[in-house]
Amino acid sequence: MSDDAPDTVDVKVVDIINDREIALSGGGIQGLEVDDVLRIVSAKPRVIKDPEGEVLGEIVQTKAVVRVYDVQPKFALARTFRTREVNVGGQGGGVLAFGRIFDPPKYETRVETLRRDPTKGAPVTNPDDLVVQIGDLAEKVERSSVDDIPSASIWR
Repeated sequence: MSDDAPDTVDVKVVDIINDREIALSGGGIQGLEVDDVLRIVSAKPRVIKDPEGEVLGEIVQTKAVVRVYDVQPKFALARTFRTREVNVGGQGGGVLAFGRIFDPPKYETRVETLRRDPTKGAPVTNPDDLVVQIGDLAEKVERSSVDDIPSASIWR
C-alpha cells in the first residue's frame, strides 16, 4: 500500500491509545505499511434528508487523518500528524480580544488531535470526548491530498 493510489482495505479502529494514537484491525497481512496515510470515517454514513423527510443521499465525513507508524501482521498503530500554525498572540480582533489587539502576533505549531475539546487535559478518560470511536473505518488516501482533507478533529 505504499504507492499514492488509494486502496480499499477493510480496517477498523479497535482501540484508542490516547488523544493522538489508535490501533487498527489490519496490519501487514492486509497490506498496511509504515507511513500509509488513512482517513478515519464513521462506520455509518450520515443520512441527508429534506424538510419533508425524504432521503436525499448520504455523506461520509472524515473524522481524522492518521499516519501508520507501526505495523504488525494483524494490527497496526497510527497517529495524527498534521500540524497548523495558530496565532495565540495579538491581532486577534473582536471585542473579547480588544486587550490583546495591539500585542504582536505569536504563532505556535499545533498538532491535530482526536479530541472534541482541546481544553480538556490528558489522559482521555471518556471516549465521548473523542471524535474517533472504536468501530470507525480506516480508508487509505493519497499522500498528495492529505492537506486538502477536512476533518472533525481538533488542533491543540
